[in-house]
Amino acid sequence: MSRQLTVGTAPAPHADTLAAVVTLPESLRRAGDAADVVGVLGIEGWPRAAADAIRSGARGVLVTEPVAADVTELTALAGERSVPVVLDSLWAPNPAVGRSAPSFALLADERALIEARVDLPVGSDLDQAALDVLALLRRATGPVTELDFVRHARTGWDAVASFGSGASGMLSVILTDSRPASAAVRIVKPADAVELTVPAPDTAAPGRAVVSGPDGETLLVTAYESAHRAAWRRLHGLVLDGVAAPDLEAFAADVRVLAAARGRRAG
Repeated sequence: MSRQLTVGTAPAPHADTLAAVVTLPESLRRAGDAADVVGVLGIEGWPRAAADAIRSGARGVLVTEPVAADVTELTALAGERSVPVVLDSLWAPNPAVGRSAPSFALLADERALIEARVDLPVGSDLDQAALDVLALLRRATGPVTELDFVRHARTGWDAVASFGSGASGMLSVILTDSRPASAAVRIVKPADAVELTVPAPDTAAPGRAVVSGPDGETLLVTAYESAHRAAWRRLHGLVLDGVAAPDLEAFAADVRVLAAARGRRAG
Protein backbone atom coordinates (compact mmCIF):
# COMPACT_ATOMS: atom_id res chain seq x y z
CA MET A 1 0.00 0.00 0.00
CA SER A 2 1.29 3.46 -0.89
CA ARG A 3 2.51 5.61 1.99
CA GLN A 4 1.98 8.78 -0.03
CA LEU A 5 -1.00 10.93 0.95
CA THR A 6 -2.63 13.69 -1.07
CA VAL A 7 -2.83 17.20 0.42
CA GLY A 8 -5.52 19.84 0.01
CA THR A 9 -5.91 23.24 1.69
CA ALA A 10 -8.79 25.26 3.10
CA PRO A 11 -9.78 28.00 2.86
CA ALA A 12 -6.66 29.08 0.93
CA PRO A 13 -3.08 27.87 0.53
CA HIS A 14 -0.55 28.89 3.18
CA ALA A 15 2.80 29.61 1.51
CA ASP A 16 5.05 28.32 4.30
CA THR A 17 3.13 25.14 4.94
CA LEU A 18 2.85 24.32 1.21
CA ALA A 19 6.60 24.83 0.87
CA ALA A 20 7.03 22.24 3.61
CA VAL A 21 4.79 19.78 1.71
CA VAL A 22 7.02 20.08 -1.37
CA THR A 23 10.01 18.91 0.69
CA LEU A 24 8.25 15.61 1.50
CA PRO A 25 7.60 14.18 -1.99
CA GLU A 26 7.63 10.53 -0.89
CA SER A 27 5.02 11.18 1.79
CA LEU A 28 2.81 13.96 0.45
CA ARG A 29 1.67 15.48 -2.83
CA ARG A 30 -0.67 18.33 -3.65
CA ALA A 31 -4.13 17.47 -4.89
CA GLY A 32 -7.40 19.20 -5.60
CA ASP A 33 -10.66 17.94 -4.12
CA ALA A 34 -11.02 14.82 -1.96
CA ALA A 35 -7.49 14.97 -0.54
CA ASP A 36 -6.34 12.52 2.14
CA VAL A 37 -5.18 15.30 4.47
CA VAL A 38 -6.12 18.97 4.54
CA GLY A 39 -4.17 22.02 5.66
CA VAL A 40 -6.26 24.72 7.31
CA LEU A 41 -5.24 28.29 8.06
CA GLY A 42 -5.61 29.00 11.77
CA ILE A 43 -7.56 32.24 11.25
CA GLU A 44 -10.91 33.02 12.85
CA GLY A 45 -13.35 30.20 12.10
CA TRP A 46 -10.69 27.52 11.64
CA PRO A 47 -12.52 24.89 13.78
CA ARG A 48 -15.45 25.07 11.34
CA ALA A 49 -13.12 24.73 8.33
CA ALA A 50 -11.40 21.74 9.94
CA ALA A 51 -14.74 20.12 10.75
CA ASP A 52 -15.93 20.65 7.16
CA ALA A 53 -12.77 18.94 5.91
CA ILE A 54 -13.42 15.95 8.17
CA ARG A 55 -17.04 15.68 7.05
CA SER A 56 -15.81 15.77 3.44
CA GLY A 57 -13.67 12.70 4.04
CA ALA A 58 -10.27 14.01 5.14
CA ARG A 59 -8.24 11.38 7.02
CA GLY A 60 -6.20 14.04 8.82
CA VAL A 61 -6.11 17.81 9.30
CA LEU A 62 -3.23 20.21 9.98
CA VAL A 63 -4.03 23.68 11.31
CA THR A 64 -1.31 26.31 10.83
CA GLU A 65 -0.81 28.84 13.67
CA PRO A 66 -4.32 28.55 15.18
CA VAL A 67 -5.85 31.52 16.98
CA ALA A 68 -7.83 31.04 20.19
CA ALA A 69 -11.16 29.34 19.47
CA ASP A 70 -13.74 26.97 20.92
CA VAL A 71 -12.79 23.49 19.72
CA THR A 72 -15.42 21.51 21.64
CA GLU A 73 -17.42 20.40 18.59
CA LEU A 74 -14.33 19.78 16.46
CA THR A 75 -12.79 17.63 19.21
CA ALA A 76 -15.93 15.52 19.42
CA LEU A 77 -16.14 15.11 15.63
CA ALA A 78 -12.47 14.23 15.26
CA GLY A 79 -12.80 11.64 18.01
CA GLU A 80 -15.97 10.17 16.50
CA ARG A 81 -14.39 9.85 13.04
CA SER A 82 -10.92 8.87 14.39
CA VAL A 83 -9.27 11.71 12.45
CA PRO A 84 -6.06 13.20 13.88
CA VAL A 85 -5.96 17.02 13.99
CA VAL A 86 -2.43 18.38 14.33
CA LEU A 87 -1.89 22.00 15.40
CA ASP A 88 1.15 23.60 13.76
CA SER A 89 1.83 26.45 16.20
CA LEU A 90 4.75 28.85 15.94
CA TRP A 91 7.36 27.07 18.09
CA ALA A 92 6.14 23.76 19.52
CA PRO A 93 6.50 21.49 16.43
CA ASN A 94 10.22 22.23 16.02
CA PRO A 95 12.10 18.91 16.42
CA ALA A 96 14.44 20.39 19.05
CA VAL A 97 11.47 20.92 21.38
CA GLY A 98 10.54 17.25 21.53
CA ARG A 99 14.18 16.20 21.82
CA SER A 100 14.71 18.47 24.81
CA ALA A 101 11.58 17.32 26.67
CA PRO A 102 13.14 14.31 28.50
CA SER A 103 15.99 16.48 29.76
CA PHE A 104 13.60 19.17 30.98
CA ALA A 105 11.47 16.51 32.67
CA LEU A 106 14.42 15.39 34.78
CA LEU A 107 14.83 18.89 36.23
CA ALA A 108 11.28 20.31 36.23
CA ASP A 109 10.23 19.67 39.82
CA GLU A 110 8.82 21.87 42.57
CA ARG A 111 12.27 23.40 43.18
CA ALA A 112 12.78 24.40 39.53
CA LEU A 113 12.39 27.79 37.89
CA ILE A 114 11.60 27.63 34.18
CA GLU A 115 12.48 30.73 32.19
CA ALA A 116 11.09 31.46 28.74
CA ARG A 117 11.63 34.42 26.44
CA VAL A 118 10.15 35.05 23.02
CA ASP A 119 11.19 37.81 20.62
CA LEU A 120 8.65 38.80 17.96
CA PRO A 121 8.36 41.65 15.45
CA VAL A 122 6.78 44.92 16.55
CA GLY A 123 3.03 44.79 16.01
CA SER A 124 2.66 41.07 16.75
CA ASP A 125 -0.49 39.97 18.58
CA LEU A 126 0.38 39.59 22.26
CA ASP A 127 -2.45 37.20 23.11
CA GLN A 128 -1.50 34.96 20.20
CA ALA A 129 2.10 35.11 21.38
CA ALA A 130 0.94 33.89 24.81
CA LEU A 131 -0.93 30.97 23.28
CA ASP A 132 2.14 29.99 21.26
CA VAL A 133 4.35 30.20 24.36
CA LEU A 134 1.95 27.94 26.27
CA ALA A 135 2.04 25.39 23.43
CA LEU A 136 5.85 25.51 23.39
CA LEU A 137 6.14 25.01 27.14
CA ARG A 138 3.56 22.21 27.15
CA ARG A 139 5.68 20.28 24.64
CA ALA A 140 9.07 21.06 26.19
CA THR A 141 8.54 21.23 29.94
CA GLY A 142 4.93 20.28 30.66
CA PRO A 143 1.65 22.21 30.78
CA VAL A 144 1.24 25.59 32.44
CA THR A 145 -1.66 25.35 34.90
CA GLU A 146 -1.80 29.00 35.95
CA LEU A 147 -0.55 32.24 34.39
CA ASP A 148 -0.48 35.73 35.88
CA PHE A 149 0.66 38.82 33.96
CA VAL A 150 2.89 41.18 35.95
CA ARG A 151 3.47 43.55 33.01
CA HIS A 152 1.42 43.97 29.86
CA ALA A 153 2.23 46.81 27.46
CA ARG A 154 2.50 47.60 23.74
CA THR A 155 6.09 46.34 23.76
CA GLY A 156 5.34 42.94 25.29
CA TRP A 157 4.53 41.26 28.56
CA ASP A 158 6.01 39.43 31.55
CA ALA A 159 4.21 36.75 33.52
CA VAL A 160 4.69 34.26 36.31
CA ALA A 161 3.54 30.70 35.72
CA SER A 162 2.80 27.51 37.62
CA PHE A 163 3.37 24.13 35.98
CA GLY A 164 1.71 20.78 36.49
CA SER A 165 5.08 19.39 37.61
CA GLY A 166 5.16 21.83 40.53
CA ALA A 167 7.80 24.05 38.89
CA SER A 168 7.45 27.82 38.71
CA GLY A 169 8.08 29.95 35.66
CA MET A 170 9.05 33.44 34.50
CA LEU A 171 7.81 34.10 30.96
CA SER A 172 8.45 37.11 28.71
CA VAL A 173 7.41 38.23 25.25
CA ILE A 174 9.37 41.12 23.74
CA LEU A 175 8.25 42.94 20.59
CA THR A 176 11.32 44.18 18.75
CA ASP A 177 12.60 44.59 15.22
CA SER A 178 16.22 44.56 16.40
CA ARG A 179 16.39 40.77 16.83
CA PRO A 180 15.12 37.90 14.68
CA ALA A 181 12.01 36.12 15.92
CA SER A 182 12.95 33.28 18.26
CA ALA A 183 12.03 31.51 21.47
CA ALA A 184 14.26 30.35 24.33
CA VAL A 185 13.46 28.13 27.32
CA ARG A 186 15.79 27.10 30.11
CA ILE A 187 16.08 25.53 33.54
CA VAL A 188 19.22 26.26 35.54
CA LYS A 189 20.00 24.35 38.74
CA PRO A 190 23.16 24.32 40.88
CA ALA A 191 24.78 21.47 38.93
CA ASP A 192 22.53 20.96 35.88
CA ALA A 193 20.86 23.01 33.17
CA VAL A 194 18.87 22.63 29.97
CA GLU A 195 18.65 25.42 27.40
CA LEU A 196 16.48 25.32 24.29
CA THR A 197 16.45 27.87 21.47
CA VAL A 198 13.94 27.77 18.64
CA PRO A 199 13.97 29.97 15.51
CA ALA A 200 10.86 31.08 13.66
CA PRO A 201 9.51 28.33 11.36
CA ASP A 202 10.23 30.32 8.20
CA THR A 203 14.00 30.13 8.70
CA ALA A 204 16.43 27.39 7.75
CA ALA A 205 18.24 27.67 11.10
CA PRO A 206 17.75 24.64 13.35
CA GLY A 207 16.50 24.55 16.91
CA ARG A 208 19.19 23.79 19.49
CA ALA A 209 18.98 22.01 22.84
CA VAL A 210 21.97 21.97 25.18
CA VAL A 211 22.18 19.90 28.37
CA SER A 212 24.79 20.80 30.99
CA GLY A 213 25.92 18.86 34.03
CA PRO A 214 28.93 18.01 36.17
CA ASP A 215 30.58 16.26 33.22
CA GLY A 216 30.23 19.19 30.84
CA GLU A 217 27.90 20.38 28.08
CA THR A 218 26.14 18.27 25.43
CA LEU A 219 24.41 19.54 22.31
CA LEU A 220 21.50 17.21 21.57
CA VAL A 221 21.11 15.89 18.02
CA THR A 222 20.32 18.83 15.74
CA ALA A 223 17.63 18.45 13.05
CA TYR A 224 17.74 20.90 10.16
CA GLU A 225 13.98 20.86 9.75
CA SER A 226 11.37 23.59 10.07
CA ALA A 227 8.44 23.36 12.46
CA HIS A 228 6.04 23.29 9.49
CA ARG A 229 7.79 20.30 7.90
CA ALA A 230 7.94 18.44 11.20
CA ALA A 231 4.21 19.01 11.74
CA TRP A 232 3.36 17.57 8.32
CA ARG A 233 5.58 14.54 8.93
CA ARG A 234 3.84 13.97 12.25
CA LEU A 235 0.38 14.15 10.68
CA HIS A 236 1.46 11.74 7.94
CA GLY A 237 2.61 9.23 10.54
CA LEU A 238 -0.54 9.54 12.66
CA VAL A 239 -2.81 9.00 9.65
CA LEU A 240 -0.93 5.91 8.44
CA ASP A 241 -0.73 4.45 11.95
CA GLY A 242 -4.38 5.22 12.71
CA VAL A 243 -3.41 7.10 15.88
CA ALA A 244 -5.30 10.04 17.37
CA ALA A 245 -3.64 13.37 18.22
CA PRO A 246 -4.03 15.04 21.64
CA ASP A 247 -3.53 18.53 20.18
CA LEU A 248 -7.11 19.79 20.44
CA GLU A 249 -7.52 18.86 24.10
CA ALA A 250 -4.17 20.46 24.91
CA PHE A 251 -5.09 23.58 22.94
CA ALA A 252 -8.39 23.90 24.80
CA ALA A 253 -6.57 23.68 28.14
CA ASP A 254 -4.10 26.40 27.09
CA VAL A 255 -6.96 28.65 25.92
CA ARG A 256 -8.58 28.28 29.34
CA VAL A 257 -5.33 29.18 31.15
CA LEU A 258 -4.89 32.26 28.96
CA ALA A 259 -8.53 33.34 29.36
CA ALA A 260 -8.23 33.08 33.16
CA ALA A 261 -5.02 35.15 33.11
CA ARG A 262 -6.65 37.83 30.94
CA GLY A 263 -9.64 37.91 33.29
CA ARG A 264 -7.42 38.46 36.34
CA ARG A 265 -5.50 41.21 34.52
CA ALA A 266 -8.73 42.97 33.54
CA GLY A 267 -10.06 42.67 37.09
